[in-house]
Amino acid sequence: MPAHLHLLRQFHLVQRLQAVRGRALPFAELRRYLLEHPSLGDYGGGYELRTFQRDVREVVDLFGISIKSRRGQGYYIAETEQLPPGWPQLPAALAPFVQPDPRQPLGLEHLRPLLRAVQARRVVDFTYQKFWDDAPGQRTVEPLLLKEFRGRWHVLGAMAVGRRRGQLTCFGLDRISGLVVSERAFIPPPGFDAATYYAHAFGIIRPEAAAVPQEIVLRFRPEQGRYALSYPLHASQRLVRQSATEIVLALTVFDTHDLRMELLSYGPEVAVLAPPALRDWLQGQHAEAGALWPVAP
Repeated sequence: MPAHLHLLRQFHLVQRLQAVRGRALPFAELRRYLLEHPSLGDYGGGYELRTFQRDVREVVDLFGISIKSRRGQGYYIAETEQLPPGWPQLPAALAPFVQPDPRQPLGLEHLRPLLRAVQARRVVDFTYQKFWDDAPGQRTVEPLLLKEFRGRWHVLGAMAVGRRRGQLTCFGLDRISGLVVSERAFIPPPGFDAATYYAHAFGIIRPEAAAVPQEIVLRFRPEQGRYALSYPLHASQRLVRQSATEIVLALTVFDTHDLRMELLSYGPEVAVLAPPALRDWLQGQHAEAGALWPVAP
């Protein structure tokens, strides 16, 4: 096998395991995925377990990623190391064949200390700069969960001091500076469950505990609908109906700013069938945009 295909295979192996977010995949499934991947071409169908095990050893050095086995289930990504500054995200030999997004989120240097603080339940202090404020402010937070959305990382935590003490708030790591992990321990809020907190949320916004998720029914034009079928908007997404002229999908989520911005991004490719309030809002936004930016004759 040419050297670049050898490296490209390892890249796709990592991508496949990252896509399932911690779920273990059997070697047979990984082998089938790699052998059938169109960008790898036909290299004789040979991908034995010993070759896979060599790939596992090499991706630690190439990508800073550790792949482990879970007895009776398969293989999963156990740990992603933070690569040193300037370290290429892909081997140079892949440059002619793979072009990752050159944009890199800021604040990734905070991931490791925040993860340690979440695990050890230690209060953190940092300076935070909101996009809409001119001056930054100091925050003291009990970190509970690290959350990724659209390539940006956030930390969800309970405010530890002041009039907002106990209030759950999400902070973008790209706006954090001067992070200090203290020795002050904390107890998570009663009833908080990191595994389910964002279960019905699209993005990083999650309404107060009393909020109830809604059934959002969306009608897509076929082309955009097929994209949504291949890359679901949310884990609750289900197909309602599909025809030559439309694809209708339903989600059970909170109606939040993140969701509304997502719907706006589709332009005329999507219409909201339910609930009525969301449908009226989207129609109003399109009408307002047309009035603000009329087409010149």
